[in-house]
Amino acid sequence: MRDEPSGAALLDVARHVLTKEIAPGLTGRPRYLAAMVANAIGIVAREIEHGSAMGDAWKRAAALAGPDATVADLAAAIRAGAHDGDADLHAALIATAEMAAAIWKPPPSGR
Repeated sequence: MRDEPSGAALLDVARHVLTKEIAPGLTGRPRYLAAMVANAIGIVAREIEHGSAMGDAWKRAAALAGPDATVADLAAAIRAGAHDGDADLHAALIATAEMAAAIWKPPPSGR
């Protein structure tokens, strides 16, 4: 059983306080630094929330290279041209890229 609120939820609260209550009173470099910290907090919160799904997506993509393939094996096979034209692998890689983008650079309406 997991305690509530989750670590991701606590980070969201900290980010909200920083961006809505603290940063507006700052100017110049301190405001910029507060924005950097808030951005980092958001990334970590999203990684906590979606990290296992991202790992699972990479495992599914690697499995397309072989039953015991690792992500490193997949990368080597791609570099060697072993999966050129592989639509299933292409779709799996697009899915992992979209997940990563949602974690690292979410749309403005994102968490």
